[in-house]
Amino acid sequence: MLVRLLFVLLAFSCTPAFAGQVPVRPVDDEDIQIQAFLQAVETAISAMDQARWLELLSSSADRAEAVEFFSAMVPQGITRAVVKQRDRAPLAGTLPGEGYRLVAEVFIETGARGRIATWRLDIRRPRGDDLGPQPWRIVAEDRLASVEGLHRLALQPELQFAARNLSLQSVDFEIRLPAGDVFVVDTPEGTTALVLLGDGMISFQPAPKQERGQLKLFAGTETLETPFTSAFVRLNPFEFEQSVKASMLEKVVFDPRAYRRAQAVFDEENGKSFSLDLSDLSRETWSLLPSPGDFVAEIRTRRFDTLTYARSSGEPEDVSLFQRSRKRNISAYASPQKLQSRGRFYDEDDLSDYDVLDYNVDAVFQPDREWFDGFTKLKIRVKSYAMGVLTLKLADSLNVSSITSDELGRLLFLKVRNQNSIVVNLPSVVARDYVLTINIAYAGRLEHQRIQDESIAAGGGKPSGLPDAGGGKPLGLPMDAGNPEGLPPPEGLPPPEGLPSEQRSAQPDETPFIPAEPKWLFSNRNYWHPQGQVTDYATASVRITVPEAYAVVGSGATVDGSPRLVPSMTPGVPNRVAYTFRAAQPVRYLGVLISRFVHVDSATVALDVFPAPARRQLELLPPSEPSESLKQQIEKVAAAAAVPAVGGRNTILLNIDANRRQESKARDAMGTAAEIVRLYAGLLNDAPYESLTLAMVEDEVPGGHAPGYFAMINNPPPVTAFSWRNDPATFQNFPEFFIAHELAHQWFGQAVGWKNYHEQWLSEGFAQYFAALYARERRGEPVFRDILRQFRKWTLDTSDQGPVSLGYRLGHIKNDSRVFRALVYNKGAGVLHMLRRLVGDEAFFKGLRRFYAENRYKKAGTDDFRQAMEAESGRDLSRFFERWIYDSTLPRVRFSSVVEGQELVVRFEQIGDVFDLPVTVTITYTDGKIAEHVVLATETITEAHLPLTGTVRSVDVNQDGAALAVLDRK
Repeated sequence: MLVRLLFVLLAFSCTPAFAGQVPVRPVDDEDIQIQAFLQAVETAISAMDQARWLELLSSSADRAEAVEFFSAMVPQGITRAVVKQRDRAPLAGTLPGEGYRLVAEVFIETGARGRIATWRLDIRRPRGDDLGPQPWRIVAEDRLASVEGLHRLALQPELQFAARNLSLQSVDFEIRLPAGDVFVVDTPEGTTALVLLGDGMISFQPAPKQERGQLKLFAGTETLETPFTSAFVRLNPFEFEQSVKASMLEKVVFDPRAYRRAQAVFDEENGKSFSLDLSDLSRETWSLLPSPGDFVAEIRTRRFDTLTYARSSGEPEDVSLFQRSRKRNISAYASPQKLQSRGRFYDEDDLSDYDVLDYNVDAVFQPDREWFDGFTKLKIRVKSYAMGVLTLKLADSLNVSSITSDELGRLLFLKVRNQNSIVVNLPSVVARDYVLTINIAYAGRLEHQRIQDESIAAGGGKPSGLPDAGGGKPLGLPMDAGNPEGLPPPEGLPPPEGLPSEQRSAQPDETPFIPAEPKWLFSNRNYWHPQGQVTDYATASVRITVPEAYAVVGSGATVDGSPRLVPSMTPGVPNRVAYTFRAAQPVRYLGVLISRFVHVDSATVALDVFPAPARRQLELLPPSEPSESLKQQIEKVAAAAAVPAVGGRNTILLNIDANRRQESKARDAMGTAAEIVRLYAGLLNDAPYESLTLAMVEDEVPGGHAPGYFAMINNPPPVTAFSWRNDPATFQNFPEFFIAHELAHQWFGQAVGWKNYHEQWLSEGFAQYFAALYARERRGEPVFRDILRQFRKWTLDTSDQGPVSLGYRLGHIKNDSRVFRALVYNKGAGVLHMLRRLVGDEAFFKGLRRFYAENRYKKAGTDDFRQAMEAESGRDLSRFFERWIYDSTLPRVRFSSVVEGQELVVRFEQIGDVFDLPVTVTITYTDGKIAEHVVLATETITEAHLPLTGTVRSVDVNQDGAALAVLDRK
């Protein structure tokens, strides 16, 4: 089982670099002797010489077992063998330097096939009669794991075919070569690759409407038909005969010139999918065979450069199209087969074999070198029925020195190059619900996270939203992509990016430049500590040690005694300070912010929240024994989780930290932040975390970022070269907007997460709307309506770019990050306001509270939100969400009105699809009085009779901008 699991995992990986070596230290005589011993092992394997192997045994070794081991591990026909030490530890029961337990990687080639095995060799120095030329002898041996089925691919020499109307098909895709040259790559299992040369055509016709829309943005049409000059195709060998009929290929006389062209295509494309770089074991490229159903085509087109089509059956969105030269994700969606097995909605947590329960991170950071020395302990619970390997995320630039388990001892691991991933190999398969504690030591230079990285420009790298299966890139996906993870931007306001130059106003050249105070943000974009493959709710302890001149803000409440001075023991080296945080309530991910902070203020903010009734709380708890009383059930679960019930916390500690030049602004922000927190907690009847720090830092571009327990706000330095206008996230008459938006993420985005990138509007749209609610509270109805009008303006301007559900992919093809903010932020917020007007204030806020309470410290989807709103409103809201979230069209409405006696009869006629559309009708009387009525236009034709109280001067529609629609007056 272990071998099978490891093979499956690596089948989804690209370019792993093996890790696990002991830390670098000076080479001594003992090192040389052990290296000579391993060379002797390598020689015995290479020669397939059992006698040489037996000469390496200790007299106390079990020779029968050794013979059986060698026979099983060393096949006939070996052409090359490599043995590399990966770990060395003292052997139990021996004196220092007398015995070791070695962990070694053994790579064996048999022609064009390869195998990697992990061996454990217990060795000790020979004694007495055991003395001989070899200073070390084998006491015992074992195989820990192995990977079979590696292939060194090559074009078949002097074998050439002519295409005869060759056609290869996958989901919504076809590649056609009427005539041309074809070269193949064979394996013992069958043909796995083809190189096509000639004038061919590809056809891509994505079935989902939203994907056709994205394709139109890219190519100008909803279906792609474009010629190609060459292509490289990978498929499962057992599916080759099903895909390629005998009549499509005709063997012809070998043409060396055509072969050289094909070889050039093969050399460039072969390493981009299903391939492994074995680092010091082999310099050659080794490949795995595609799984059944997987298909990859690298197509060189005349118009679009190289396009990559991939069918990756292990992914929740298994169909993708990618443009390599510009790193553009064009399409990513689920095939009909995947939808049938997965359902319409999916949770990224289901992609992980384990659940992280708790993090304990202890790191030293040196700002001058941007250097981390860290140690992280993870407590995880196995979710799959059997797990032999697990994958963790960690930045490529951080080198791991050791991984151990409290339960299983020292663990072997593979560091997956260019993937920010580590594959950890367990010595034995563990069953579901098994709890492991993993300890990881690591160090290296790590660049800080910029909020510029959170815009959609950072989303390019692979088809959007596809988490890496098994710690590597999904099958067939590009290796040279800009962002290997392809993750959506996290919660917060990324700065305006990609703006035309006329939208920036630069100061005169003589303006003095004052650089921003340096800061280092480490959060969920740069994998600064070992973590799960996807964001995962867990409790955490974080200790960060920095030079005395710096301070740290982090995810968690500050622990008593923090910060603590760490005196330097080296002359000339400054003292350090350790900051410790504890997140007793689960957080989706951990963040820390390091800068030269001053602590500005702290206050305990009283909240208008009330504990929910016990019966309501019980609905949110896991099933309990029927014999337990209601009180016992609630107390048991609350005690076990150590999480206060919804409404169980009526105060929150609010801290304000700032760079020195931002101290005055930060002091002014205390009252604003307290008002915001009080408003949000009152609306949702809860404060998810016991403390919250607002960190005011400097940056030339506005924006913010909000992990659990703190929010970072960018403020311009005293003199900045740029001002930003005409952006969806900028509201000139609401200067508190950034703070209001970031603080809202403590509730939506953090306390309630989102299941996958399609659901990110549940974070950003909600934060945007709650910021607008605070604007209404702080600055009145006129400012609120100005914000609503801006929501509508950006919605109308950009909705043709795709539906809200496309998340961070919006604007990606055109490299315009404003589209993402316009639709996920602003349209999402506008949809919430229309929903509120559709169901009424009481049902809306009760629905919000239900949704929040049912999903606190969990990930949610639009379907969860819809169900909560339907439960409180008693309305079927399927069409509402289908139109506004999953579709990109907007309602077009003709409006007319006529006075009939003491009534105003208004008529709304929807052209095309029918939406649930609340619209404000404003009646102005001749005496200057104004009356507003909200009409629910939910049919093709909606008429409403509005009472009049005087003589009508004018009738206006949608003056408040609340209806995201195009309205025409008859």
